[in-house]
Amino acid sequence: MDRCCAGVSGLTKMNYLSFEEELQREPIQIARAALSFSREIAYPGLEIDSYLQRLDHLADLASEAVPTHEPLARQALILSDFLFNQMRFEGNATEYSDPRNSYLNEVLDRRLGIPISLSVVYIDVAQRLEIPAQGVGMPGHFIVGVSDPGGDLYLDPFHGGRHLSQVDCLRLVEKSTGYQGEFQLTWLEPVGPRRILTRMLFNLRNIYLQQQDWTRALAVVERLTMVQPDAPGNLRDLGVIYYQSGSLSNAVYYYEQYLLRAPEAEDADLVRMSLQSAAQQLAQRN
Repeated sequence: MDRCCAGVSGLTKMNYLSFEEELQREPIQIARAALSFSREIAYPGLEIDSYLQRLDHLADLASEAVPTHEPLARQALILSDFLFNQMRFEGNATEYSDPRNSYLNEVLDRRLGIPISLSVVYIDVAQRLEIPAQGVGMPGHFIVGVSDPGGDLYLDPFHGGRHLSQVDCLRLVEKSTGYQGEFQLTWLEPVGPRRILTRMLFNLRNIYLQQQDWTRALAVVERLTMVQPDAPGNLRDLGVIYYQSGSLSNAVYYYEQYLLRAPEAEDADLVRMSLQSAAQQLAQRN
């Protein structure tokens, strides 16, 4: 029986689930959920099924390159070579902050991405080949872990899919965060779909806030609230976005909600000042 060729697109392009609805699925299908937020935030005409079919095709090609009789760790390494050498997916080191690096449709089109988006491609294809790959959210640098009875394997999709030792992982964390200390085994704990989607959206949030693209920033943070409804920082961010875009009544509301949820936060005094400014400007308008 062919191990990979069952497509997962499921819904027709006329009946896509919203991102919020994708989050209710069990299990969450990371690739489809990521394409869903791409469609809602930046690519309204995106045909999700066509990109899922492209992942199907990648898995079909990979199944021909990855022999099932090889040990699991060897299969994982061959798949890494297939994706990052033969198919030429690579890390976009020169334009790391390009938002396209965080949208899965663009990553599949351009074969360029950042650590987490390239990891999503690897994980999706690997799981179709029954290779137990999972995301590993190290500080500052996302990688892939593959569970193997002979010892777990760690791969770095951003740097050609290379095999990582613990020392390599420490060096990546040092380079990306400035960390100075010992390696922490907890860095290698796998993360689930919600954590992966949160991290992808958080990258976009940072980019659009820096660009002062308030429309896109709002769309991103609204979806962050869907993934992590209990995170008060999203309320603060909504306040900032609405304030900057001139929607003062909304800014006041979200600043107040943030302070109710996190009255002792480190930035609480700064938010109170922003709330006062927004309220005063709103009163002057009235």
